[in-house]
Amino acid sequence: MKIPNDSIPEVYSAAADVYRGRIPKDDAVERLVRDFPLNPTSVSIMINNLDVMLKGSTPKRAMSVFTWDYFLRHILEDFGQEVFDTALQSFERHVDYHESSKEKPGTDHSLRALLAKFGKSSAVKPATTVGEATNTIYPDDIEDPASILIEGALLRITVNRYERDLVARQKCIEHYGSVCVVYGFDFEKRYGAIGAGFIHVHHLVDIASIGGRYQVDPVRDLRPVCPNCHAMLHQERPAMSIDILKRKIKIVTG
Repeated sequence: MKIPNDSIPEVYSAAADVYRGRIPKDDAVERLVRDFPLNPTSVSIMINNLDVMLKGSTPKRAMSVFTWDYFLRHILEDFGQEVFDTALQSFERHVDYHESSKEKPGTDHSLRALLAKFGKSSAVKPATTVGEATNTIYPDDIEDPASILIEGALLRITVNRYERDLVARQKCIEHYGSVCVVYGFDFEKRYGAIGAGFIHVHHLVDIASIGGRYQVDPVRDLRPVCPNCHAMLHQERPAMSIDILKRKIKIVTG
């Protein structure tokens, strides 16, 4: 029996609690079947799949595209980038396994499209080496898969980090392109295909100084910048303006 889409959030929440050790799996299944009601086998499969994804193994059981999409988005939101990357790799292996195990092996375009959606977001994420080299964590370098353009939700990891909406990032790049607006650096022209689409996205308003939530306009509030310029913008707190950095470069280069 197919689980209705409007029940997926409840199942995901229960599965996350099982993974965190808050409730036993059998109790979670029993509660979901009792309260909604849902098919116990389907619920069990979904709880197992989330656990497998978070641990980086290969999920063997199928779920709907809607469910995979919901799981991936909320894994990033709830568990952070590193765990999300593990889960995304796990999902990619599931897609390969799913296609190879069919009676007539072939490409499942719906799952591949979903993989491409999240894979693209992951592929253009900012490099961490710049921040690591200077022990700097840029508040606008943390990605968030939420579908609404809300910025600045405080996330406690080892330091206070601010989430970034992937939708806002993508809309910024679609408008301005993936060329640094400060210095004109184009990663694709310099490095070829491996640099295609790679760029940081900088908040003109330093969201770390806001301390709350605000609705971001991707065209008004964000700009694509290369990692070097991004690092220099964040040499000051709040971040230096792009125009000031341009003037500094002009003075140095003549």
